[in-house]
Amino acid sequence: MDDLVGILDLTVGTILVGLAVTGCLLGVTTAQTAWYFANYPHDRRLLKTLVVAVWILDATHLGLYGATMYIYLVDKRSQNFGAEPLPWTANVQLLCNACAIALIQSFYASRIWTLSKRKLLLGVMGTFIAVTWVFSVVLFIKTILTQSVAEYVILVPYDIGMSALAASTDVLLCGALVILLLTSRTGTQGADRLINKLMLYTVNTGVLTSVFGILALMMVALMPYSSLFVLFYYIGCRLYSVSLLSTLNARLGLRIEAERMGARSLPEIEITRVPTHKPSMQAPTPRRPDIVVSVHHLNATATSSSSTTADDSPTVATPQAVFCDDSRCYGVSDMEFSFGYDMTETVSCNDLDIRNAPEV
Repeated sequence: MDDLVGILDLTVGTILVGLAVTGCLLGVTTAQTAWYFANYPHDRRLLKTLVVAVWILDATHLGLYGATMYIYLVDKRSQNFGAEPLPWTANVQLLCNACAIALIQSFYASRIWTLSKRKLLLGVMGTFIAVTWVFSVVLFIKTILTQSVAEYVILVPYDIGMSALAASTDVLLCGALVILLLTSRTGTQGADRLINKLMLYTVNTGVLTSVFGILALMMVALMPYSSLFVLFYYIGCRLYSVSLLSTLNARLGLRIEAERMGARSLPEIEITRVPTHKPSMQAPTPRRPDIVVSVHHLNATATSSSSTTADDSPTVATPQAVFCDDSRCYGVSDMEFSFGYDMTETVSCNDLDIRNAPEV
């Protein structure tokens, strides 16, 4: 009985610390989410859905966390701690964390696929992510079927397996991103400096989740009868969300930093839509050929041509990586695109009227 009281004291204290830390991290995630939607309103709908889903899972987890503490500390359920199973609010927390981690790891795997286009690497990462999620779901089902807290010792192998897989997946994703960025160097000073910053940022954001995953694995292996591993596991889950939103929100800062290093932008291009006129009885005007705008990343040349007259020659701009969104063109590629790939877009003259800005 004394051992059970000692375990209860350690468990309650650990859970209180974890509740405070995860609450603070949810505040950071909320601020990052607001910043994301304020500064990236034109991101893809799938990316916005990912951000909303991760925030909802984090908020749900914190609510269940607080409800569990209320049950044990206010309703006095802790008096029969060893003889009763965990409340459902504690069990569902595991499922929320598993879904959030799987979504965020899948996002990083998609970024790696964009950079590498290697099916084998994608298959390995997908296998690790899927097996980690399956282990988490199995552990969730096992906790529901367990009749008392005292019997939770039989779930230690599942805890070890889940923590080991999560830590291994973190190391794999972080290492793959760093290696791919290293191989993307072109020898150009400005581009290499930007890649170095990206590598440093990847390591800084990936190390935190990896460290807490390894700490959770060590705690569950060395102290299986305590809930210390839950503290590191829950904090690590919240750091996943912070890492994801930090990666998304850093794109604007990296673009500005790259331009500050000395990148020269292409001349501003004004794009206006030609108003649609009602059909008339006059003979149709011959259709002008399409304008082809080619954008080449990293040490490429952006050109535009039109065959309106025979004497017109292509206009060649300064070799520079270009990214265009709905409002303007920038002189540095966005993180959403990979290094070393070309993109070509055909714009119809009948739909758009493209001309240089007056100051060019």
